Amino acid sequence: MNEDTAAPLLKDGFNVATVEWIARSIAAVHRPFPSKRFVADCLDGFDALSLMARVGRVAQGLVRHLPAPFEQAVAVLQQAMGEPGAPSREVQGMAAFRHAPHLQFVADAGIGHPEAALDALAWMTRHFSGEFAVRPFLQRDPTSTLACMQRWCTHDDPRVRRLASEGSRPLLPWARRVSHLVDDPSLTVPLIDALAGDADEVVRRSAANHLNDISRLDPALAVEVARGWIGRGWPDGERTVNRGLRTLIKQGHPQALALLGFAVDDAFVIDGPELDRWRVPIGGRLALRFALRRTDATPAAACVDYAVCYASANGAARRKVFKGEVRQVEPGRTESFEFVRDFVVRTTRRLYPGAHRVEVLVNGRVLGAADFQLTET
Repeated sequence: MNEDTAAPLLKDGFNVATVEWIARSIAAVHRPFPSKRFVADCLDGFDALSLMARVGRVAQGLVRHLPAPFEQAVAVLQQAMGEPGAPSREVQGMAAFRHAPHLQFVADAGIGHPEAALDALAWMTRHFSGEFAVRPFLQRDPTSTLACMQRWCTHDDPRVRRLASEGSRPLLPWARRVSHLVDDPSLTVPLIDALAGDADEVVRRSAANHLNDISRLDPALAVEVARGWIGRGWPDGERTVNRGLRTLIKQGHPQALALLGFAVDDAFVIDGPELDRWRVPIGGRLALRFALRRTDATPAAACVDYAVCYASANGAARRKVFKGEVRQVEPGRTESFEFVRDFVVRTTRRLYPGAHRVEVLVNGRVLGAADFQLTET
């Protein structure tokens, strides 16, 4: 792909115009702000920076050019941001990123002023989510910060409630690790216990994702927490629990499977699997078909997933489990399944030609497999 047809980089949406907009919005509420020096300071070497490095560069520009003390600087930024609107499910795209430096400023300059900084993050998160900015405070003083986040769990605005869960996730993607939360994932259980039944779907989803993080660190704790969520009559309670235990289900964790009502026994058998082709070109698709039967006299729920064992550059297989379906299987009845998997190259998935395998999993157990070749053409 040549430069004329290349897709724009994500960082290109956070550009010179963004920096100039930030300068204008601040100068409009704080006339002494040195807009020209701020812009020149931020743009030095700007083109070579990644998206998050650009955000950090602008945040440092704010540190240098906003007035002291910290509380006064934050007040200026809040005025410049304007009153947050009502929560919306619309994707704002890069437009929301223009506020990212404001939150990073709080993380950089406010670390010595935690009370004012956390109050500012709770306000700013209604413009742009503050889960990354709160991490330094959790690392420096987990006890006080978690106590503040516990209060956020009862906030009127769901964006603040979500920040309590999302910001404290022990394995939050792309975020700095907070060692206290990784070493002791039970620290955040009171937060997600308060939010798993939230009236807002986005908050519930965050609590479930948080539980899934915990399951990767302490499976027994995750199952214990999920057990406490079952039967509470919460909105989408079953879906929240399933989402929170999804990694354990993919791994075939017996206690997690049993908690969700899946029979951990040997009474399921499959006929197959069959593949619609044995050679799949990169960019192509593969269909997997099989039938599932139950060999005893009792019906049971079947969590039917499949895994692909990908070839890798060093020859070791890379196994990834994909969600399939959940069905009730009656004795004497055959259930037919078909799953289709594409082998399109993506930025998060590099594909290598060679021997591959697909596996069928029922309630965490591999009941059948088939081999195929991934080819260049």
